Amino acid sequence: MKPEPGKSSVVAATLWVVAYLGVADIAVNLLFPYPRDPRNITPSAIQQYFEYGRSTEGKFDRMVGRTEETSAPIVSSGWLESTKDPVRSKQTGTTGRPVVTMYGMSHATRLADAMALLDTADLIRSFGAPGAVPTWSFTAFEFDRAAVHSDVVILGVMTDGIPLISTTTGATMMYDLGYPYTYPRYFLEGDTLRHVSPPFVSVDGFREYFFEREKWDRYVQWLSQYDGFYDPLLFRKSILDQSSIIRLLRRGYANGTRRKMEMQVYNDGQFNAESDEVRILERLVSEFAKDARHDGSIPILYIVNNYGTGTSLFRLLEPTLTKNNIRYLSSHTICPPDDATCYLSDSHFVPAKNLELAKVMVRVVHEALRSARP
Repeated sequence: MKPEPGKSSVVAATLWVVAYLGVADIAVNLLFPYPRDPRNITPSAIQQYFEYGRSTEGKFDRMVGRTEETSAPIVSSGWLESTKDPVRSKQTGTTGRPVVTMYGMSHATRLADAMALLDTADLIRSFGAPGAVPTWSFTAFEFDRAAVHSDVVILGVMTDGIPLISTTTGATMMYDLGYPYTYPRYFLEGDTLRHVSPPFVSVDGFREYFFEREKWDRYVQWLSQYDGFYDPLLFRKSILDQSSIIRLLRRGYANGTRRKMEMQVYNDGQFNAESDEVRILERLVSEFAKDARHDGSIPILYIVNNYGTGTSLFRLLEPTLTKNNIRYLSSHTICPPDDATCYLSDSHFVPAKNLELAKVMVRVVHEALRSARP
């Protein structure tokens, strides 16, 4: 029986395409291998490009050693239980100086660093995590207030972080980079803010779980139950990690699914006021102010409006700020969100604008401290 006309040529063409893809896949891995040394933080752009789509566990295998010296620097970043010194001020002698503490993402810690340069009257401290969502920042405040009294506490929140309130780790929040730090998942039960804590909140705890398969599997099960952005196709390691083409396809899938989930909370410049994430944010800001005042601290909110997001976050929070009489600084007053010259390519503010924001925040802090004195 003769093959159908054209059928054999289609099969042949398909086989050739598969063969060429296989050769290209192998060639990419050979020509652009990612550095084996986890301490190498300067891979080329093309090496990084083909690495982004590796599974989270695959990234961890490369990044995580049993000690800090044998691990990538990002492994120790952002942990709620951290031994890093939070003091930003360079001046010696802390007796009698008001203590000002910042909690938040890197935008907030950069602001704290700039404040420390300008403000010699106060002791400036900061706790931060890359891309920290409001639930991380709030938990850092709760951890810290149990150990240290601050005269002023500043909570950083960012537009891009609000849709990610349902995450519990930097590894699901920032799939491309895979920061392993963890934080609780928050829920609203009626008007009450509740949370479920992850099995570990320190880098030592992470290593303990990661290098013990049974414990690690329990943690992954916890993620699947509580992390809204957990996806086994992105998180679990498999032999498909070895394919550069699969890694590219996986990254495209990650970006697409993430965008769909984010759009349920923030889309077309508008927040969904009925979403759990927005309702948790509003309650969290209120709880922050209440707990701070209970400690005799002055609460301040630092609102970071990301480029292209307008003043949507400020407008969302303005009623809560007014209702709870919370002082604030919203970045849009210094850095218009539609002005690209105010932003670096990594989303941070340019140094000159960050310094302007710091000057205003120092003024807000000093006004708050004066008003609190009898």
